[in-house]
Amino acid sequence: MSEKTRKLEQFFWFYLILNPILDIVSGLYIQFITGGDVYNSASIAPVTPSLIIRMVVLLIMVAYILMIKDFKAVKIAIPMGIAWILSIISEFITFGSISIFIDIQYFAKFAYNIAVFFVYCHLMYRSGMGKEQVIEKIHKYIMISLFLLTVVIVIPYIFGAGHYTYADRYGYRGFRGFYYSGNDITGALMILFPIGSCYYLSISEKIINRKTHIFCGLTLAMTLLSMLMIGTKTAFLAVGVTIVAVVLYAIIELIRHNKQAIGRVLIVLVIFIVLYAIISGLAMLFSGNGMGKTLQDTFNGFKYANDESPEAFLFNGRLNKLIPTWRDYKDGGLLTWLFGVGRGSQIETVEMDLFEVLFYYGIFGFATMLWLYFKEGFTFIYRFVRNFSVIGLGAFVSLGLCVGYLVIAGHVLFTVTSGFYFTVILAYAKYITTSNLKK
Repeated sequence: MSEKTRKLEQFFWFYLILNPILDIVSGLYIQFITGGDVYNSASIAPVTPSLIIRMVVLLIMVAYILMIKDFKAVKIAIPMGIAWILSIISEFITFGSISIFIDIQYFAKFAYNIAVFFVYCHLMYRSGMGKEQVIEKIHKYIMISLFLLTVVIVIPYIFGAGHYTYADRYGYRGFRGFYYSGNDITGALMILFPIGSCYYLSISEKIINRKTHIFCGLTLAMTLLSMLMIGTKTAFLAVGVTIVAVVLYAIIELIRHNKQAIGRVLIVLVIFIVLYAIISGLAMLFSGNGMGKTLQDTFNGFKYANDESPEAFLFNGRLNKLIPTWRDYKDGGLLTWLFGVGRGSQIETVEMDLFEVLFYYGIFGFATMLWLYFKEGFTFIYRFVRNFSVIGLGAFVSLGLCVGYLVIAGHVLFTVTSGFYFTVILAYAKYITTSNLKK
């Protein structure tokens, strides 16, 4: 291993901690520096310092892949790049113009997530540590990331600073701290929460100590509290599915006369109750907020939304964005069917990832850009079913929730927040279920 690649790999390990800090900085930048003015166009995502840093990291990751001569990754990525170029050509022929900045910006985020997958697959394999040591290291980074991400929701809530999740005809409800995109932070927490929960259940009683119990219990309780504060349908669904999976596993283990898992569940529950009471009390003292009222307002919003059609409630207005894009795609004929209408031709994003890939990049793009995700996903499921483990359960729930999220709502494949964690966990799932790491 050359000195340059070794230093790059040290940086990529550090980047797991830097990544949530970038999201925090981005939210603070939009809130206090620009006042939200970066969102003056629905077509263009905000260009924040954190996005610029991530694009620089993308170039570093590409350089690293070339330095270690991973030509298989290059061969997989080239058709994706061709699909992007063909979508721009199709956009120009169909509409007579292109919006090259939007096209580059949007695809760069997708490429960033693909590069993350390749880099972290290599990072785990080339670490020079045993498999169990690598898995433990990844778990610690995940728990630290969860803690950092949730602190920026829980602490601002106490002082009444930050953003509401919803601001619509049903009122102001939910709370997402200083994160400007509630969907992105929801996706990140949704992905990491099952992994962190199952990791805590998996730690042997022989090696766990009081500090680990407190840190893991507190982090998971803060994550649970944060997702309840955010208050989106996706957040509640992710909490519900994760809790059902974890509790079911703990009950099965209890039936098998193993009390460890159920004991850990109870520890998190107790810490959550204490944390809920403390945060609610402090919030009432400093800002007049109360967790009870926050949750009540959120549930009232859902109750009012029940007056809408099931489609409107489920897709939250995204069909209004999907239908115009679908018409452009359909009316363009064979060219747009094969290569898409291009991202730059659309005023707003559909916000439903699979439809975005199909409509923006066509059938060719759908096949080339998603092939890697489908392949790795189905391979993991096959290996997990054959060799069940509690940490595999965490990856299964995490990826399953994320796939459901990107089908219905998006905010994964083309974002650098939840998309980063999705591909890291996909690489992690590949690593923990691979018996022949060298192959």
